Amino acid sequence: MTTTNDNQAPAPAKVVSPRKSKAMRAYLVLATLAAAVLGVYFIHGYLTRNEVSTDDAQVDADVVPVAARVSGVVLQLQVQDNQEVKAGQLLAVIDPADYDAKLAAANADLDAASAQAEAADAQVDIVKSTATGGLSSARAQLQGTSASVRAASSQVQAASAAVARARSELAKAEGDLTRAKTLHDQGAVTGQALESAQVTRDTAAAAVDQASANLAAARDQQQLSQTKVAEAQGRVEQSAPINQQNAAAVASSKLAHARVQGAKAAVDLAKLSLGYTKIIAPVDGYVSRLGVRTGQMVQPGTTVAMVVPRQTYVVANFKETQISRIRAGDDVEVKIDAAGTLRGKVASVAAGTGARFSMMPPDNATGNFVKVVQRVPVKIVWAAGQDSSMLQAGLSAEVTVHLSGK
Repeated sequence: MTTTNDNQAPAPAKVVSPRKSKAMRAYLVLATLAAAVLGVYFIHGYLTRNEVSTDDAQVDADVVPVAARVSGVVLQLQVQDNQEVKAGQLLAVIDPADYDAKLAAANADLDAASAQAEAADAQVDIVKSTATGGLSSARAQLQGTSASVRAASSQVQAASAAVARARSELAKAEGDLTRAKTLHDQGAVTGQALESAQVTRDTAAAAVDQASANLAAARDQQQLSQTKVAEAQGRVEQSAPINQQNAAAVASSKLAHARVQGAKAAVDLAKLSLGYTKIIAPVDGYVSRLGVRTGQMVQPGTTVAMVVPRQTYVVANFKETQISRIRAGDDVEVKIDAAGTLRGKVASVAAGTGARFSMMPPDNATGNFVKVVQRVPVKIVWAAGQDSSMLQAGLSAEVTVHLSGK
């Protein structure tokens, strides 16, 4: 049995040093701060779980470069840098003297072509009437010469019959003369009878000569008539292709009218060139970077000025890890240092990254590959009722998209 000493004193309590007490309080504060930071982080993450933000954004506009379309000397300059202009307002005038002269020359060519077309149309009518009349005349002449040939043939036959008859009469007269000579020598007939027989024979001989001459003349007339028939036949053949002659005249008319159309096109081009000497603003906006001065020689394509439209929008470049839930129509808050916070709407998401549309897109198949998070442009337009007239293209912006997609 053990006995305790009631008179034994209790053990003394541990004493914490002031330095250790301060360290514990510091650790406690740090733990509390860490817990608060983590709480704020998770709370912020929960509250912004449907938001994505980026500061890689800027205000943009569809800037329109206005260029000269014809060459010449700038005669007048109607605007100044940063001046507000309306669509259709005159910006500059190029000396139109050369283009006035070209238009006058084109109009003269058109008048000449029109006159040629009218003459060609008239020629078509002339050819039609002339060809038809010529063919009819040639056919009539052919019929007339054919009748002359038939008449000449009849005359040849008649002359041949007359020659034959004259020769028969000559033979009879020669026989009578021979008998008369015999009888005269025998004293059976008088000398007067002999002389009469001689005259009859000479007359018959002369009749043969005349009939032969008539036959020769009839044959010549027949040959002449046959020649005229051949000539008339040639004229008929020459006049016969009426359709071809009419087609040639119509083709000439069409060619003349085609030249008229070409001349009209030249006049239209000359008018366009003359109109291009007046350079006008294509849209409402502000003139920026005025690139010409009065008296300067410009060529087609020379940039006269940049016209910045009043209508602006925002292009925000989100990381590829942020765009999966961005949809057209999502609400957007746009913070701009020069204008404060404005509201907008997502208009569209680009079909490619910004790097893909750069001048030299990266080729990951060459060299050592290093993965880089890409940026995808997102176009944001202003919500209704937002005054964006004070915004200049190029201003930086901070964009927050309130996501609606899942």
